[in-house]
Amino acid sequence: MSYGHDNQGGIYTGTSFSDKTFYGFKLDSTGDCRVEVIRSNDSDAVVLPYWAQASITDSAADSLNVIMQPDDYRAFHWSVDAMTFRFNSNTGHLEMVVY
Repeated sequence: MSYGHDNQGGIYTGTSFSDKTFYGFKLDSTGDCRVEVIRSNDSDAVVLPYWAQASITDSAADSLNVIMQPDDYRAFHWSVDAMTFRFNSNTGHLEMVVY
Protein backbone atom coordinates (compact mmCIF):
# COMPACT_ATOMS: atom_id res chain seq x y z
CA MET A 1 0.00 0.00 0.00
CA SER A 2 1.51 3.32 -0.98
CA TYR A 3 0.14 6.83 -0.60
CA GLY A 4 1.06 10.01 -2.39
CA HIS A 5 0.63 12.29 0.61
CA ASP A 6 1.93 12.11 4.19
CA ASN A 7 -1.43 13.02 5.71
CA GLN A 8 -3.28 9.99 4.35
CA GLY A 9 -3.67 6.96 6.58
CA GLY A 10 -2.13 3.52 6.48
CA ILE A 11 1.31 2.00 6.70
CA TYR A 12 3.75 4.67 5.62
CA THR A 13 6.18 3.92 2.78
CA GLY A 14 7.76 7.36 2.33
CA THR A 15 10.99 8.74 3.75
CA SER A 16 9.82 11.47 6.18
CA PHE A 17 9.37 9.75 9.54
CA SER A 18 9.57 12.63 12.04
CA ASP A 19 5.79 12.85 12.53
CA LYS A 20 4.99 9.11 12.23
CA THR A 21 4.59 6.45 14.91
CA PHE A 22 6.99 3.48 14.80
CA TYR A 23 5.77 -0.06 15.52
CA GLY A 24 8.47 -2.68 16.05
CA PHE A 25 7.88 -6.38 16.70
CA LYS A 26 10.34 -8.39 18.80
CA LEU A 27 10.41 -11.98 20.05
CA ASP A 28 11.98 -12.87 23.38
CA SER A 29 13.89 -16.09 24.10
CA THR A 30 10.65 -17.96 24.86
CA GLY A 31 8.94 -16.81 21.64
CA ASP A 32 6.65 -14.21 23.24
CA CYS A 33 5.94 -11.29 20.91
CA ARG A 34 6.34 -7.70 22.12
CA VAL A 35 5.22 -4.64 20.16
CA GLU A 36 7.37 -1.58 20.78
CA VAL A 37 5.62 1.72 19.99
CA ILE A 38 7.69 4.90 19.58
CA ARG A 39 5.56 7.97 18.91
CA SER A 40 6.74 11.02 17.02
CA ASN A 41 7.04 13.09 20.22
CA ASP A 42 9.02 10.41 22.15
CA SER A 43 12.71 10.93 22.77
CA ASP A 44 13.53 7.23 22.19
CA ALA A 45 15.62 6.48 19.14
CA VAL A 46 14.54 3.88 16.60
CA VAL A 47 17.50 1.52 16.14
CA LEU A 48 17.02 -0.63 13.08
CA PRO A 49 18.79 -3.97 12.95
CA TYR A 50 21.75 -4.29 10.61
CA TRP A 51 19.93 -6.84 8.41
CA ALA A 52 17.16 -4.30 7.77
CA GLN A 53 19.62 -1.55 6.89
CA ALA A 54 21.46 -3.90 4.53
CA SER A 55 18.26 -5.00 2.81
CA ILE A 56 17.23 -1.39 2.27
CA THR A 57 20.49 -0.48 0.58
CA ASP A 58 21.41 -3.81 -1.01
CA SER A 59 18.83 -6.02 -2.68
CA ALA A 60 21.21 -8.95 -2.30
CA ALA A 61 21.40 -8.71 1.51
CA ASP A 62 21.30 -12.52 1.81
CA SER A 63 24.69 -12.69 0.11
CA LEU A 64 26.16 -10.43 2.81
CA ASN A 65 25.79 -13.18 5.45
CA VAL A 66 23.96 -10.76 7.76
CA ILE A 67 22.89 -12.53 10.98
CA MET A 68 19.82 -11.39 12.90
CA GLN A 69 20.61 -10.66 16.56
CA PRO A 70 18.30 -11.94 19.34
CA ASP A 71 17.03 -8.46 20.27
CA ASP A 72 16.47 -7.25 16.69
CA TYR A 73 13.04 -6.27 15.43
CA ARG A 74 11.54 -9.16 13.45
CA ALA A 75 9.29 -6.72 11.59
CA PHE A 76 8.59 -3.00 11.81
CA HIS A 77 6.72 -0.17 10.14
CA TRP A 78 5.78 3.48 10.54
CA SER A 79 2.17 4.62 10.45
CA VAL A 80 0.19 7.82 10.19
CA ASP A 81 -2.80 6.16 11.92
CA ALA A 82 -3.13 5.11 15.54
CA MET A 83 -3.32 1.35 15.82
CA THR A 84 -3.60 -1.32 18.43
CA PHE A 85 -3.27 -5.10 18.38
CA ARG A 86 -5.47 -7.92 19.62
CA PHE A 87 -5.66 -11.68 19.40
CA ASN A 88 -8.61 -13.15 17.50
CA SER A 89 -10.30 -15.52 19.94
CA ASN A 90 -11.48 -17.80 17.11
CA THR A 91 -8.21 -18.18 15.19
CA GLY A 92 -5.57 -17.21 17.76
CA HIS A 93 -4.01 -14.85 15.19
CA LEU A 94 -2.66 -11.44 16.08
CA GLU A 95 -4.75 -8.71 14.42
CA MET A 96 -3.86 -5.08 13.81
CA VAL A 97 -6.70 -2.62 14.38
CA VAL A 98 -6.42 0.82 12.76
CA TYR A 99 -8.35 3.75 14.27
